[in-house]
Amino acid sequence: MANISSIGVGSGLDLSTLLDGLRTSEESVLSTITQRKSTENARLSAYGQLSSAIEKLQTAAKAFEGDTTFGQYTATQTGESFSASASSSAVAGSYRIKVESLASTQTLIANGVADKAAANGTGGVVKFTLENGEVKTLDLTGKGTSLQDIAKAINADKELGLSASIMNDGSGTPFRLMISTTATGTQAAVSDITVENNAELGALLDKTGMTEQAATDAVIHVNGIKVTQATNKLEGVIQGVTLNLSKVDTEAQTLTVTRNDDKTKSAINEFITAYNNVQKFIKSSTAYTEGAGGSILNGDNTARTVQTRLSGIMSFQSSNGGAFKTLSDLGIRTQADGSIKLDEEKFDKALTENRDDIAKLFQDKTNGIATYTQNVTKSLISSTTGIVTTASKGTKTRIEELNSQYERKQAQIEATMERYRAQFTALDSLVAKMNGTSAYLSQQLSMWNTSGSK
Repeated sequence: MANISSIGVGSGLDLSTLLDGLRTSEESVLSTITQRKSTENARLSAYGQLSSAIEKLQTAAKAFEGDTTFGQYTATQTGESFSASASSSAVAGSYRIKVESLASTQTLIANGVADKAAANGTGGVVKFTLENGEVKTLDLTGKGTSLQDIAKAINADKELGLSASIMNDGSGTPFRLMISTTATGTQAAVSDITVENNAELGALLDKTGMTEQAATDAVIHVNGIKVTQATNKLEGVIQGVTLNLSKVDTEAQTLTVTRNDDKTKSAINEFITAYNNVQKFIKSSTAYTEGAGGSILNGDNTARTVQTRLSGIMSFQSSNGGAFKTLSDLGIRTQADGSIKLDEEKFDKALTENRDDIAKLFQDKTNGIATYTQNVTKSLISSTTGIVTTASKGTKTRIEELNSQYERKQAQIEATMERYRAQFTALDSLVAKMNGTSAYLSQQLSMWNTSGSK
């Protein structure tokens, strides 16, 4: 009998269609697993979005720490002879400032030599005495003494507080060593240079024979009071204010220091927005719509716990002794939909009259809104014990289990289908043989009947 190349060819039965139907029936369970995986993936995504929204609230709470949010001041000036910035320790006020001179460095220029690579004696120890009495030492023992060598040695020694270069004045002895102080002010200037064990080098570096561009101190007048500093960056002359001098001015300029509450308002609004975004996400992800059914976190215990704990921020009461104990005292109140809103008029009044107690309500390390909010959010999204983190980990585990279940079931289905195929192939072969036997018998009977009739 010929080999059967396709199920059903030998028997004439539609075994291929039947086998396809059995596969569809077996694989229906895979569709169920796939649907469950889709649901768990959506839940995992929702937890991720929830965690991200909570993290932004945590960041908004951290913004209240330090002195960058409360107690800010702005410094403005009328002219261009200086710029100014104010810290939280500044005091509001107005100042008349005249820049008489700027602080500058000292430059000493040695007499020229014909060859900048030629040695100036052998070795030696160079000592630079500063106006403030300090002595800086450059040991050239066993080292080169050409202008190039000296300049290189000075620049390599950061402790000297000096820099050196070589200029060419175009004369017959054009190469001249220039030594400059790196710090401004007269006290940083070099008052004397001595060289031990090298007379030739000592003659070259004799300060009395050098051309000098003298160092100067910065001199300003603040409300008529003369102030002298060694640097053009003046700190502490005016409380909490840093002045950066840029040029001399014949006229006094006005510096105005004013309180700046913009950073405080911005931080408060960012905190409110972050809080509302978490509540908005929870509301949308747990909603139930008639006909459409529940959202992905509808009935989810984790989402409800997050909502409950965050509501504690609004009911939090501080016992730090300040004028404000709750956020509602500042005009931040809960709305009917669970969001919070700022009464700007009430808040502005509180900010104007009692900014320090507002800062205390937010910044107190043990009884402040910032600390309380960070503790709450940490309990929700901590990488080890946060409830949202734990829920996410549980969801990931379920997805992994479903993936494994899918693979196992798929393998089982393939094994079952192979068994069905083997059984159908055997059936097809058996029916084909029976059909062949039936045809043979029919043929023999027919021949017997024909023979008998003769």
